[in-house]
Amino acid sequence: MSGRVNLLLLLSALLSALTGVGGSARQAPVAQAIAQQGRAAIVSAVRKLAARPVQPLATLVVSSAPPRATPLPPVSREPAYASRRRE
Repeated sequence: MSGRVNLLLLLSALLSALTGVGGSARQAPVAQAIAQQGRAAIVSAVRKLAARPVQPLATLVVSSAPPRATPLPPVSREPAYASRRRE
């Protein structure tokens, strides 16, 4: 008797897995809601022309001036002799 019950339970689980009971019924309203929001977004979109911001040209005085930043002295993280081969 329990063998038949186990077989019925197995077949029921297989049928549920193959048909996807409940999965398709829940997903339809979500897809409709997203589609409706997409239509509203398309309608509310306004076409704008792309424009770059205007940047003034550099004057001769500014472009001929030396750089203001002072270079940093190189700092070694390990001593110079550490990279030599030792034999």
